[in-house]
Amino acid sequence: METRTTNLGLEMDYSCICGRRFATERGMKIHRTKMGCLIMSSQQQRTAVEDKTLENQSQVQNHSAKEIQAENRDDVLRLPSSDKRQKINFPLASSGKQWEDLDSKIVLKIDSLLGKSTLEHKLATFGDSVYQTCLDTFGEKQHHTNCPPQRSRRQLEMDTLRKKRGN
Repeated sequence: METRTTNLGLEMDYSCICGRRFATERGMKIHRTKMGCLIMSSQQQRTAVEDKTLENQSQVQNHSAKEIQAENRDDVLRLPSSDKRQKINFPLASSGKQWEDLDSKIVLKIDSLLGKSTLEHKLATFGDSVYQTCLDTFGEKQHHTNCPPQRSRRQLEMDTLRKKRGN
């Protein structure tokens, strides 16, 4: 194996995890990025440098969680496409009176429905009651049909110029 030396007599030898050796650190970094060795090196466990002290591994082992994996619960959180709620035609944010009226309606409905019920019952029915109150107050949002694009001011001006020129 051949190592290069600098003007100061220091050996410059940088080795990649794949086994290739480089004269400069920059060359090694470029190689790692292009060849994907950077990904492999981040997956390996770090090793301690000889002149540095190691961490106490026993404490980490005592507190590490083994074989704990969360279940994939996304299917529970998402509603099936047939159970999607209707969109609500909410008013503009600047129309304060309508929002105040909605607030008072929601408070009355929640007080009457959930008065002295348990916390679990309140959590289960709160969202549905707020949604239903909003839907009753503002109604369902209407699906708008796409209008064909209109001609711009410049296009209209060009049309009038063409007509004048043709006459």
